[in-house]
Amino acid sequence: MSDASTTSSPPVSSATQKIPPGPKGHWFWGSLQERRRDPLALFTRGMRDHGDVVLYRMLIRDVVMVSDAEGVKHVLVDHAARYPKATPMRKLGALLLGDGLLTAEGDHWKRQRRLAQPAFHKERLARLGGVMADATRLMLDRWERRRQQGEPFDCAADFMALTLSIVSRALFSADVSADAAAVGRAITVALEETNRRILSFVSAPTWLPTARNREYREAVRVLDQVVFKIIDARRNGQSTGADLLAMLMEARDEETGATMTDRQLRDEVMTLFLAGHETTANALAWTVWLVAQHPEVEAKLRSELGQVLGGRVPEAQDVQKLRYTSQVLDESMRLYPPAWITAREAQEPDEILGFHVPRHTIVAMSPYVIHRNPRYWPDPERFDPDRFAPERAHERPKHAFFPFGAGQRMCIGNNFALMEGVLILAMLYQRFTVKVVEGHPVVPLPRVTLRPQHGIRIQLA
Repeated sequence: MSDASTTSSPPVSSATQKIPPGPKGHWFWGSLQERRRDPLALFTRGMRDHGDVVLYRMLIRDVVMVSDAEGVKHVLVDHAARYPKATPMRKLGALLLGDGLLTAEGDHWKRQRRLAQPAFHKERLARLGGVMADATRLMLDRWERRRQQGEPFDCAADFMALTLSIVSRALFSADVSADAAAVGRAITVALEETNRRILSFVSAPTWLPTARNREYREAVRVLDQVVFKIIDARRNGQSTGADLLAMLMEARDEETGATMTDRQLRDEVMTLFLAGHETTANALAWTVWLVAQHPEVEAKLRSELGQVLGGRVPEAQDVQKLRYTSQVLDESMRLYPPAWITAREAQEPDEILGFHVPRHTIVAMSPYVIHRNPRYWPDPERFDPDRFAPERAHERPKHAFFPFGAGQRMCIGNNFALMEGVLILAMLYQRFTVKVVEGHPVVPLPRVTLRPQHGIRIQLA
């Protein structure tokens, strides 16, 4: 944590308090109803009409949306201690994830982050390239049979199963492929209910036997069953591995010497199990959809693959050479960032870009919105991987692009996800030309992550 994040700003004088502009909204609801219906349009229009710091009234709660790179740096990097994760969102996330890395705060988060960090060092990640390639080959072999039959299918669903297999094998030395369909259904239910509760001011306690609660509890039960099976197999010696699970199980409390309980292990495994595959799968689905609409990008991508790989299976060390492939993935995540919004809560009065932020205000930042800010991204809706060419890095500030977050709480698995994404795309486009099924609706669904609502239906050539 930087020194700046532990210091306090001088009190904001009442004479200098400048309230951010924003839409008037409904007299009672404010902007809440539109936030529920179409948040992407609401927040993008807010940036366009009102600027880079916009105040939204959501019934009884105020939300300040920051769409400026310096504002992102202020909240997530320079003054992170003042802006912990927003309490309502963190509590709702904890219903599913417990006290894992995504939801924990303070000293507990720091300890868990230190324990998990070595599993994501680049040297260790380099040894996982083979796991990623093996799982991808199995999926592409199934795709070959579909190609021969001329069968259209939803690649988004297949990417979910693939990344689930990779994260479980790479981090926990477990094969959960037989549970992929059940896990996928359970995650969809859990994310939908979490999103609904985020946007509701009154929700029934999860212990009440309502239809929604029964469905949600069943989804959590399914996920718990898979995660505890992974932990039990390791405890009973049925699985081994010098992996993240081993690190977590061997870790001891510095004061008491105690190891993690099964419940603590469950929270960390669940967090990395879910976060480690949902976002990457979405990024891959959006990438395939975008590339299919831009044959010039696909041609350039294939050219690089031919030059760098010459037809062989890519390895971890090839990722840094596959520069254009990485640019394609980055540009896809610019337009459709899987983690499309993040929220913090001001613990004291503050000032962001000249605007007053009262204590306990929810401060939100949306990569989806900032990645469309025309000050940083000319013609922002255009798919152009050349934006990320190394020689053009000087054209925008660092935090104008933050698909994995920023600061001390940047996603711990960002390098894992980038390596995985590039290797999968490289193997896919070595073998197939992808066409999207005409007439199939492709609509972003902004829930906890940004999924294609109806999937991405493709045909292979």
